[in-house]
Amino acid sequence: MTGGRTLALGLCLVLLSGCASAHYVTLIPAKTSGECAATMSERDLHIGVALSGGGSRAALFGSAGLEALAGVRLDDGSSLLEHVTHLSSVSGGSIAAAHYALQKPGKDVKVLNPDGTLTAAYRTFFKQYREDLGQDFETALIWRQLLSFRWLNSALAARTLSEILAEKLYGTARLQTVATREKAGDSPGLIVNTTLYNNGRRLAATALPPDAFDYDFFADLERELKEQGSKLKPAPWMRERWKVIRPMTLIDIGADPCAFTMGGVVAASASFPPLVGPITMRVGQLESYWHAGDGGLYENQGLETLILLYLKQLQAKRAKRALILGFDSSYPFSVGERKLLRRSLPFSLLSFDFSRIPSIMEERASAYSSLFFATLQVQGVVPDPQTFTVMVLRHTDAKWAPDLSDLPPACQTEAERKTFEDADDVVERIAEIPTRLVIASECDRQLLATAARKVVAAHRDRILEFMRPR
Repeated sequence: MTGGRTLALGLCLVLLSGCASAHYVTLIPAKTSGECAATMSERDLHIGVALSGGGSRAALFGSAGLEALAGVRLDDGSSLLEHVTHLSSVSGGSIAAAHYALQKPGKDVKVLNPDGTLTAAYRTFFKQYREDLGQDFETALIWRQLLSFRWLNSALAARTLSEILAEKLYGTARLQTVATREKAGDSPGLIVNTTLYNNGRRLAATALPPDAFDYDFFADLERELKEQGSKLKPAPWMRERWKVIRPMTLIDIGADPCAFTMGGVVAASASFPPLVGPITMRVGQLESYWHAGDGGLYENQGLETLILLYLKQLQAKRAKRALILGFDSSYPFSVGERKLLRRSLPFSLLSFDFSRIPSIMEERASAYSSLFFATLQVQGVVPDPQTFTVMVLRHTDAKWAPDLSDLPPACQTEAERKTFEDADDVVERIAEIPTRLVIASECDRQLLATAARKVVAAHRDRILEFMRPR
């Protein structure tokens, strides 16, 4: 009997070891000159695309947004997509951005036919792109956690996610793979954003050097104050706080970006603690550890790194203009408000959505950051909208026909059609698509794709006007 109990206890300890084990990833120390180091070449115009966080919802909306941009034909007959220089992504958007950077056709493949339609190569690519991103990553994650005895261990869940992403999307590709494609002109530069739990700063996984993001905000501020005849001087504490805004790179923590696997990079960005991640990293044999996870905890749109990157280029006179297009499918804060207004029950451990807590902080931070940037433009500290423009395209901003004649085919079935009474119902349906690593409803998938086409079409004239030479 005692032997049986001992065996049972031993078996339990083995099974539960996956729950308690501490695991970290060992990164290769940075070399003096990284083999995959990218540079920012001088050019008249930079175009960046940011893909927000939001699980599979963000991946599908972002991929549909890129496809819609491919159909925007410029005055010279080329596609807008051919001129995109950088992709910046967060969480679910990183799943789409990394796959695009790895798999898109090379520079020698035309995007558009002479009549403005997508070429056969790009039609084939985008069809496969949609299918790849529409896979059920969530169920695969859950089953592997259970079958590998990694239960309840969020660090191992992040490892599981990286394995699944490698198997289903990225294979053995590393950041160096994307950097090689970028240098050949076959792909835009890639910036995958995560959050460092150590210091609360953004960690940008990219081949770009750290100084690419060193925009000197105070140089522009003091120049403008001087032009206005102001005697105000920025307080020293302001300079210290500004340092927190600049993203850190893998080189900043002493790691070689070339060797980081794409599965690991995207898993770090797309993790959602405490269920998945953060990922713990150690550089070489150093006895210090970095903990990186959910890029959306810092800023969920993926815009900030691009803003700093392009402001630096404009300030250094290495670019004349910059345009950023942000595909934002963040879970709308207003959805929670509507639900709570209808809820009479008090909060309890099992019935309260605790994501509402960081969402409140995110909503406040987002409001302040947007007002801050807009104010800087109004005051002339940063370049005006004719020189530097950020356009945010939200999945909930799509306008739908009053008679709902523009619903996609999967939403026109009898079962789906009766759930929509008017256009407001469509917007609410899109807004309430949950943040998960799977979207089971084909209607929801097609709604996201249609919404992406609609918001791009709504901004088309403004985009084309900005693209015309000054």
